[in-house]
Amino acid sequence: MECHHPQESPGYLSRSFHSLARVRGRQGRCPWLRGQCKYPTYVCLLQTQHILTHSQVAGNIVDGQAIAAQVIISEFAMELNQGYIEELSFDGTIKIRNGPNIRINDPNAVFSAGFSAPFMVADDKNPSVTAFSGFPMCVPRSTNDTLCPLSNRPLVAGSTSPRRIFQAPDSLVMAPFMIGDFIEYRGYRTPANTMVVFEIVAWNVQITTVGAPTYIRLEASLIGIYSADPNGEVAETRFIGFTSDSTATVSINAIDINPCTGAETDRPISVGQLRLDARNKFLARIDGTVPVAYTREYRAVASTGIVTTRNGIRAGQYAAPILEWIQPELTAPGNEPLIHEFSQLTHLTQGIGPIENGDVFGPLDPFPQSGVQVFNLTTCPPTIPTDPTIPQTPVPSLEASINIGTTGSTAKVPNNLLVQASDTFTLSGSQTNPAASLTNDTLLWTWSLLPTISAGTPANLQTFTPNPTNNQSLTAKFAPSAPVGDYTFQLLITSPSQNTTGTANITITLFSGADTVAVNAVTWTSAQSGTVGVTCSSSYLVDSKVGMSVTYPGDKGITTSAMAATPPGSGSWSFSARKVDQPGTITCQSLLGGSATRNGLTTRDVAAAVVNGVGGVERRGRRGVLKSRVARV
Repeated sequence: MECHHPQESPGYLSRSFHSLARVRGRQGRCPWLRGQCKYPTYVCLLQTQHILTHSQVAGNIVDGQAIAAQVIISEFAMELNQGYIEELSFDGTIKIRNGPNIRINDPNAVFSAGFSAPFMVADDKNPSVTAFSGFPMCVPRSTNDTLCPLSNRPLVAGSTSPRRIFQAPDSLVMAPFMIGDFIEYRGYRTPANTMVVFEIVAWNVQITTVGAPTYIRLEASLIGIYSADPNGEVAETRFIGFTSDSTATVSINAIDINPCTGAETDRPISVGQLRLDARNKFLARIDGTVPVAYTREYRAVASTGIVTTRNGIRAGQYAAPILEWIQPELTAPGNEPLIHEFSQLTHLTQGIGPIENGDVFGPLDPFPQSGVQVFNLTTCPPTIPTDPTIPQTPVPSLEASINIGTTGSTAKVPNNLLVQASDTFTLSGSQTNPAASLTNDTLLWTWSLLPTISAGTPANLQTFTPNPTNNQSLTAKFAPSAPVGDYTFQLLITSPSQNTTGTANITITLFSGADTVAVNAVTWTSAQSGTVGVTCSSSYLVDSKVGMSVTYPGDKGITTSAMAATPPGSGSWSFSARKVDQPGTITCQSLLGGSATRNGLTTRDVAAAVVNGVGGVERRGRRGVLKSRVARV
C-alpha cells in the first residue's frame, strides 16, 4: 500500500546550544553562529570571547521544504541564581555571599556606574532590575547619588537595618540595593567567574506606590494560537505580573505596528485581574475561541497613567516581546498533527517596519505556511530622496492634543480627534525631512481650515491662534453654533531656499450628544469566587466627561461600577472585580450617553473598538533577549 504524505506538515522545533560570536541583522542577513552543535543533547564548550546560548527555531515543512518562522536566541539554560548581597561597590560590582561577583550589563549606566558586555543587556526602559513589585533598583555610584539616593531605602526605627516593606519616599527615582537584600539574578558567567546579569529581582524588598507612577513587573507571558481545525485544542493566553500600587487596574494590550512607518498603536485585549494579596499580583487569562491578530510585543498599562521618571523610565507601562508561543495541539491522538499556525502573526505576515538604521523588515519570504496573503511593501509611500542635488521638500507631520481633565494632562493623537464645542484643542506640527538644506533653512509655517472638505468654514471657529513665537502650533476652538462633522485643517511648510512646499492634513471631528462606546473584551475566571475583567472604549478622549461605568451581574444582583481610564486619555477603560458569577450580559455606559452591551464571554474581539495609540516604546531586545529579528533563515 502506498503511503501519501501531506504537502504541508508541522516543522520540527529545533533546539540547540551554541557559542555566539556575533549577530548581524542588517539587509536581512541571518545571525552568524560559531561552535554550533549538531545534536541538542551535546553542549558546545564556551570559548573565552563567546557566550553560550540556546536557540529555538520553529516552522513548517511546505512542499517538502523546511521553512523557519520564529527564531529565539537566549542565554544558555537561563542560568538563574539567588543569594544575599554581601558587599556593594560604587563601580557597580555586587558581591554575593558565598557566591560570585555580579555586574549588571548596563551600557547606558542607568542602574549603576555602567558596564558593557555583548548581548543580554539589561532593559532600562522597562526596568529589569527591580524590587519584587517592579519598582526599579540600582547600585549607588557615590554616597550622594541623586539618581540612586540612599534616602529611598528608609531604615527600621532605631536601627541601621533597611525596611523590607515600605512605600517609596520618592516614587520618581530608583531605590538602591543594600547589604542583606536577597536577589534572584539571571545572566551568564565569564571565565573570571563574574556573572554578567541582565535581570535582578530583590525578593525580600517590597516597595509600593500610591497613584502615579505605578510600576509593573511582568513575570510570565505566553500566547496560545487559535486554530479553526476541529481537532485542535483551544489555545490559552496568559499574562502574570505584579504592580507597585494595589489599587491600580492593569490592561493588557497588543502592540500593532504599521509595516510602512513602524508606528505603534495599542489594542486592548484583556484586563489583569488583581488577586488583592500582599504581592499585588495580577493575572490575565484568555481562551482563544476566534481568530485574532497576534503581535510580536504586548504591553501592560496601569490605570494611573504613564509617567517618565528622573531615571528616564516610562513608569505605568511594561512592554515585552512574547517568547513562548503555544501552537495548536491535537485533542485526540491518532489524527494527523496540526500544522504550525503563523497566518495570524502580524509581525510575520506584515513585518515590523523600519528600524533605527533605516532597514525595513517586511513579511517572511518564503512564508512558512501555504495559502497565506502577506503584506506588499511596495504599497508603502516612497522614502525621502537623499541626493543633495535634488531639491528637498519639507515633510510636515501633525498631532492633535486635548486636555482630558482637571489635572492638566493631555491626550495626543495623529489624526481624527473628536471634540465638543466647549473643547479647546491644539494642533502641533513638525518637519521630518532630515536633509541639511532644510534644517539650515528658515521655514515658513502656514495654518488653514479647508472649507471645501469640511463641515463648516473658518467663520465657525471661535479661536484660531497660531503660536506667535514660531507658528509651529495652533490653538483652536469651535463656535457654539458650528455645524457638527469633520473639519480638515492643513499645515503648509515652505522652504525659501529650495522653493518647495510640503503639506499635511489632519481631521478634527466636532460632535454633540453621545459618544461611540464599544465593549472590547470580557474575561472571567473561577478564581476568588469568580473574577471578571472588562475593557471598553470611547471615541472621546476627555476622561472627565466620559466617566465610563460598567453594569454586570454581581454577588448582590445587578451591579454598576466605575471603570478606570487605562491609561488616561487613551479612550480605553478597564474594570476587574471578584465574587462575580460568570456574566451573561455586560454593559458599558458613558456619561455622554454612549453605551454598548456584550452577551457572554469574549476574547480579543476588538473589531468595533475605537482605540488610540498611547505612545511608542522603541523596539529592542528586552529581558536579555538578543537584539535580533525574526528573519528568513
